[in-house]
Amino acid sequence: MPLKIAVLSASWNEKIVQSGEDSFVKAVKASHPDAQINIFKVPGSLEIPLAGKQALENGHDIAVGIGFVVNGGIYRHEFVGHTVVQSILDVQLQVNKPFLSVVLTPQAYCEHLDIYEDMFAKHMVEKGQEAARACSGMIKALAEVQAA
Repeated sequence: MPLKIAVLSASWNEKIVQSGEDSFVKAVKASHPDAQINIFKVPGSLEIPLAGKQALENGHDIAVGIGFVVNGGIYRHEFVGHTVVQSILDVQLQVNKPFLSVVLTPQAYCEHLDIYEDMFAKHMVEKGQEAARACSGMIKALAEVQAA
């Protein structure tokens, strides 16, 4: 039975998030050509944990959340980033399936300068590849643990 992967992508900062999503899908397809990858677009990063929980409870083997939380001029981006990642961890423990995070919260980001968007879009390519390796690693590690 092919690996069934749910990708939950936040709609905010679309160019940056899309580069991570594309990179992840390409890397997974290279290592798991038979994998079924379902992409679900959610409004923002805060919505990733709930959508991921439902995907994992409804037959997906692993979930990956991709988002980019920036400082909107008020002190909330660190809180949002922390909440999303903590919720992803909580979900994976509740459903007993891996849920990986590619939710980034940069220390400095200026949405009015294209150089930042381009820089972080390139960075998300690396993060998508890392998530694909983590996905393969978790599937292998869990199979080994279950076989022991």
